[in-house]
Amino acid sequence: MRVLALTAACLMASTLPALAVNIDFSGTVVAGCTLSASTNGTLGLNYTTGTTLGSEEAGGAAGSVTILSIGATTLTVGAPSRTNQPGGYVSTGEAVEVRYQGATGLSSVTQAYTASQTTRSLGTIAASVLTIHNRITNPNGFPDGAYATRTVVTCAP
Repeated sequence: MRVLALTAACLMASTLPALAVNIDFSGTVVAGCTLSASTNGTLGLNYTTGTTLGSEEAGGAAGSVTILSIGATTLTVGAPSRTNQPGGYVSTGEAVEVRYQGATGLSSVTQAYTASQTTRSLGTIAASVLTIHNRITNPNGFPDGAYATRTVVTCAP
């Protein structure tokens, strides 16, 4: 009798419809850009000519920033500026310039030395490093003292 009741229960259970429920997920991706892990550069003097002070000269070092981009964004590298110089520095004829080169997701982003602001369109890229160089060329040379330049990097949708 028990076997008959168990068999009947199994047959009835197999004829019942299966129960199901949908689990939906949704989300919105908003274009955005993050700049992080920036490092400052160092200017070194070209002792052969005495007319170039830059990050690619002996004693100099590049600066860098890590960029993460989601969706369509614009990378802007501002025109560099000289932000410090010693007394007696003659700026007549000087050129303050920036150049940069990207790696990984930014490998197509490259710029030769320029004194102008530049922009690049970016798509979605994983965190990638942009290496930045600055230099000052000046036919008058550089008297002893501290010098500094600044390049502003921005990224926005």
